[in-house]
Amino acid sequence: MHIEQAALERAMGRLASHDLARLGLGAALGEIVAALPALFAVDGAGILLLDEQQVLRYVASTDAGARLLEAVQESSGRGPCVESLVDNDLVQVDDLLADQRWPDLSAVLVANGIRSVLGIPLHLTGTPVGSLNVYRAAAHDWDESDRRALGAFERLIERLLADAILGERREALVTQLEHALAARVEIERAVGIVMATEQLDAPVAFEQIRRAARSRRKSVREIAAEVVAKRLLA
Repeated sequence: MHIEQAALERAMGRLASHDLARLGLGAALGEIVAALPALFAVDGAGILLLDEQQVLRYVASTDAGARLLEAVQESSGRGPCVESLVDNDLVQVDDLLADQRWPDLSAVLVANGIRSVLGIPLHLTGTPVGSLNVYRAAAHDWDESDRRALGAFERLIERLLADAILGERREALVTQLEHALAARVEIERAVGIVMATEQLDAPVAFEQIRRAARSRRKSVREIAAEVVAKRLLA
């Protein structure tokens, strides 16, 4: 399916008519996610944001499949949404059965009706703090119109996130974002150090830091600070 510019503009116009800025952040994100399946002709969609422990959590989703996609990646620390965040880049999976990046995760996801995924990072002040994704139950060759449309929604969400932070809204989700953002810069530095010293890619280095935090009963930010100070993950 090719997404026409006119269809994208109509979808954005309908969202604008809801006056998203007047809604709470969680409700506004829910409205955006609900608009995605019809435009993309997908089976599900979701928005994930980092929590204070730097774990991606679904804050808005269309269905059980989207929530499963989060749960599998949360437990493993790997997957397309994690990679989108850590690598700060769009991740495109046309067919999980043919993709060799996460074979164990793919088996679970495909068995539960998730075959292709398109995800893009979400930012605050230029720092990745989450991801937006859509998925299909069948293999799908995502094209440039898909990527362009997802980018338009990305920009809309990022404006809402920035407005919520600047407006100092006292919502649990806004507080979650503030804590995640405060830790993110040092964590990215720590990930870079672990990548260089242990010859790992970014998602694996990030998950090693998270595991160290759990095993030592410290926050991810504390472990990241130790890595930056010692130049290694002890």
